[in-house]
Amino acid sequence: MDRQQLIQALARFGLNDREAQLYLALVQRGPSTAPEVARASTADRVVTYRALDALRARGMVTVTAERPRKYVPVAPRSLFDQHLESRRAGIAEDEKLAAVLTELLPVGSVGGGRGAPQFLVLPGAQGIYPLLREMVKRAQTSLSVMITHHGLRRSVEYGIASEFPRFLRDGGRARLIVEADPRARPTLQSYLRAGRRFPGLEVRQLYPQTARVTVVDEREVLVFPVPNGHVRGVQEVAIWTDNPDFIRSQTLYFDGMWERAGPSSWRTPAAGGARGGGPRSAVRAARPR
Repeated sequence: MDRQQLIQALARFGLNDREAQLYLALVQRGPSTAPEVARASTADRVVTYRALDALRARGMVTVTAERPRKYVPVAPRSLFDQHLESRRAGIAEDEKLAAVLTELLPVGSVGGGRGAPQFLVLPGAQGIYPLLREMVKRAQTSLSVMITHHGLRRSVEYGIASEFPRFLRDGGRARLIVEADPRARPTLQSYLRAGRRFPGLEVRQLYPQTARVTVVDEREVLVFPVPNGHVRGVQEVAIWTDNPDFIRSQTLYFDGMWERAGPSSWRTPAAGGARGGGPRSAVRAARPR
C-alpha cells in the first residue's frame, strides 16, 4: 500500500483523515513532539496539537512525562481491537433494540398477515437474500425449496442455511430439491449432515434442475425468473407473493418435481457415460421406487 492507501485504510478504524495522517506519522517516526509530527504530516501546528489531544483523549496515543512532551502511538493491533470491540458492542445493542422494536411496532410488511394478495419484485442480492432469510425464520411447519448449485452457495453465503436447525428442532419439515451437480456436493454435505440429525429434512437431487423456488408454510413463495442471473452477468431478480392461487401452482409444481427427483446420494453421470441415456433417463433411473 502507498501512504494514501494506508491513510484510507486507517480511516476505517475510527479515525478521520487528519487523525489517520498523524497516527501514521507517529507509527513511522516513533515518539515525537507535536511540531515534529506536524512537519512529518505537513499539517498546521495548531491543528496538529488539537488532533493529537483528541487522539489522546480517546486512548489512541499517550504522552511522555519529559519536556517537551512526546506523543506515543498505541500499538496498531490494540487500536484495531479497541475499535472492533466497540463496533461489536454497538451491533449487539442494535440487535437487542431491533428485537424490542419488532415486538412493539405493528406488522405492515411482507409476510405480515392476510388481506389483499401482495406482490413484491426484488432486484439485487441485497434485497433478495435478507427477505429469504426472514421467510425461513417465519417458517413454522413446512419449507419446500428448489435450488441450483449457484443458489445453494449464495444461500449459505447470506446465512440462510443457519436458520434451518431452529426450524427443524421445532418439528418443521423441509424438502430440498438440489441441482445434481458435482460443484454442489461440498455445500450439500452440510445439509445431509443436518438431515441425519433431523428427520424432518429430506434432500433429493434432479438433473437438469434450473428452477429456484421457495414455498414457506404454503403461505408465501419466492421465485427467481432468472435462476442464476448473477452468474450470467444479469442482476438477480426475485418475485415474492402471498397470493394463494400462485402459491398453490408452485406447490403443485414442486410436488411433481419431488416425485421425479433422485436420492441425495445420486451423482450426475459423466458426459456420455450412461449408455442409451441422457439427463432424463438418468433422472428416471435415480427416481425412488
